[in-house]
Amino acid sequence: MTMKVYPHHPPGVLTIKAKQMNAKLIAFSSIVTAFLGAGIGFIIAYLLPCPYTSSMYKDLAQKYAIIGGVAGLLIGSSQEMVRELKQERDAEEELLRDLDKAIRSNTNKEK
Repeated sequence: MTMKVYPHHPPGVLTIKAKQMNAKLIAFSSIVTAFLGAGIGFIIAYLLPCPYTSSMYKDLAQKYAIIGGVAGLLIGSSQEMVRELKQERDAEEELLRDLDKAIRSNTNKEK
């Protein structure tokens, strides 16, 4: 996170450049949870066999694996993005907390 003082802002105002998300980490998390979701889909398909014989119910294990993989992909990417946003928010809150402490200590010295 970088901080810059811009000339058109009042003196002492800091602007925080937003941190970009780590796309590689998001992709890795998505892929891992997609594999987990696909595995869970296979397990569900084999543990709960379908009693129907219609053509719609053929290859149910593959369908469950695809659904589980897509769900895992969405959940994994969402979870990683939320985690990164939380880290950024925590860093901003810490900066604001430090700024508040500095302002309070400066106003206490003036009294």
